[in-house]
Amino acid sequence: MSAAQPWWLLLQNVFWAGIAALGFAILFNVPVRTIFACALSGAIAYGIRTLVVQFGPAGIAAATLVGATAVGFLGVVFGRRWRAPAPVFVVAGVIPLVPGSLAFKTMIDILTLITSEPGVDQALLAETAVNGLQTFFIVSAIAGGIAIPSLLLRRHRPMT
Repeated sequence: MSAAQPWWLLLQNVFWAGIAALGFAILFNVPVRTIFACALSGAIAYGIRTLVVQFGPAGIAAATLVGATAVGFLGVVFGRRWRAPAPVFVVAGVIPLVPGSLAFKTMIDILTLITSEPGVDQALLAETAVNGLQTFFIVSAIAGGIAIPSLLLRRHRPMT
């Protein structure tokens, strides 16, 4: 477990996570009335994940599952409040949880392994495998967290 970051740094990171979610909400052309809620859901997702990693016994993948599940439930609540489909809020909200730099490092290491001279650098191979698996588990946690609320809150009446 890493040392807890100061509260002001956590608030700063939560703010920028909300801005990232806001940018993707604009990119995805969500209705203007939902933009603030999209930014809020991204900030909440990142904040929850960070707090679970720092103060809970969970690793980054489990914390991402908790954050994505929270955003999934928020998407249902926000969808009812703003009369919009839940994915409007959920997709933009999970953007700050995407492990972009970890996936990029994994791909660069794979390319390094492929293009290197014969003989395998065992340390690089191990690091690539660990990073690749961690990326896979984080992305799977995002998918699972998005799916859990829709499975639990499924409509029981026909759509027609």
